[in-house]
This record gives sequence, C-alpha cells and structure tokens, in this order.
Amino acid sequence: MMNAQVSDQASVRFSATRRAMHWLTVLLLVGSFALVWAVDWLPPGQSRAQIVGLHRTIGLLVLSLTLLRLLWSLVSRRPPRITAPRWPWAAGLVQALLLASMLAIPLLGWTHTNARGHAVVLFGQHLPSLIFKDQYFSRVAIGTHEFLAYALLALIGLHVAAALWHHLVLRDATLKRMWRG
Repeated sequence: MMNAQVSDQASVRFSATRRAMHWLTVLLLVGSFALVWAVDWLPPGQSRAQIVGLHRTIGLLVLSLTLLRLLWSLVSRRPPRITAPRWPWAAGLVQALLLASMLAIPLLGWTHTNARGHAVVLFGQHLPSLIFKDQYFSRVAIGTHEFLAYALLALIGLHVAAALWHHLVLRDATLKRMWRG
C-alpha cells in the first residue's frame, strides 16, 4: 500500500518551470557562496575585484530569479503538500524565510555597494543607486548582508534535512516531485 501511495504522490509533480527555477537558484547560490569564500584566498588586485564583481552579478540574478519565482507562484498552481500533519507550518515558514532572505541579501549587497560610493553594474548597465554614499551605513549593510547569508545557509540546511527526512524516513515522494520530471 505504501508504494502505491508514494507512486500517486510522485505523479503530482512540480511543473518543469518551477523545478528549473528551483535548481537554477541552487546553482546560483552555490556559485555565489563559492566565489565569496574563494575571494579570501586571493591577494588584493584585479582578480579579486573580478570575483567580487561576479559575486554581485550572481546576487542580482538570484534577486531577479526570486522575484520571478514569486510572480510565478501567483499565476501557477503548486501541487498540494505532502507533509507530516504537525509540520506544514514549519515547511511554509522555512520556505517564506528562504525567499525573504534571497530578496534581502542581494538588496543589502546592492545597498552596501552604493553606500561605498560605487555603482552596481549588471551586464554593462548601471543600476539605480539605492542610497547615498555613507560609510557607516555601508558597514551596517555589509554586516547584515553577511549575517543573513549565514542564516540563509542554516535555512538551506533545514530545507535539505526536511527533504531527506521525507525521502529516507517518511518515504514519501516530496523529494522526487522536485527532483525529476
């Protein structure tokens, strides 16, 4: 009976668009964290500046993709949750915090860059400044940016742990619905 239930659950998959946006976000976040950690190993100079620039570009792509995901959620129905009866609120909370973090972190990075007196450039286009030059606010923005980035890693850890819990312990199709089409 359990296998039939899992098979029925797996047949209600996330759309290809939703899965693509999810996994593209994962790739962008892995790239962004890898770059920011790698930059500490480089001496100051052109290479370091290019890595930071690429990190900023990826952050803006994460921001854009997160906005697109939110818009997609308004026009596209998501399949019903497969969850333990006591935990749907936790899943919803973690997902909301993940999305909020993926909006706030890039915006704080953008604000930090502007507060240092620099323009934010995306694919050669200068984006509007979010704030005037202010060294104090720059430090606050980057500190909050970094704190939320670590909080995002913790949320990602919870999200992955929950997916593995569903897959390995509950043996339902939650992970399969997002993993393959």
